[in-house]
Amino acid sequence: MEQVPGLSERHRRSSTGLTGWLRSIAIELGGRPAARLCHRLRLVAGRTRLLRLLTAPTVPDRAPRVLGVDEFAFRKGCTYGTVLVDVEAGRVVDVLPDRTKAWRSPGAPPARSIPAAYSP
Repeated sequence: MEQVPGLSERHRRSSTGLTGWLRSIAIELGGRPAARLCHRLRLVAGRTRLLRLLTAPTVPDRAPRVLGVDEFAFRKGCTYGTVLVDVEAGRVVDVLPDRTKAWRSPGAPPARSIPAAYSP
């Protein structure tokens, strides 16, 4: 049987479009609620099939070499947090709920401010 790109794939029981719909429903609702919605929409999908469509987020192969640290306000004047960014990859590594310095390892050098790093 001929395979049509974007419509079907070899050894699949449903079209790629239907699989995309089911994956979106599973991402938003989870197992049983997604199965109930699929039942109401007349889509044949159980909770285990929906959960199998979910994929774990990719984990980087290595630790970030250059780590950027910045503080921000969840709510101005009240609650502050810290964001850790992989500078080379340009992605957020973690968001810490407070401004504590406990996340830094004891042997890490002290952070320098930008003006101090570029002054002669």
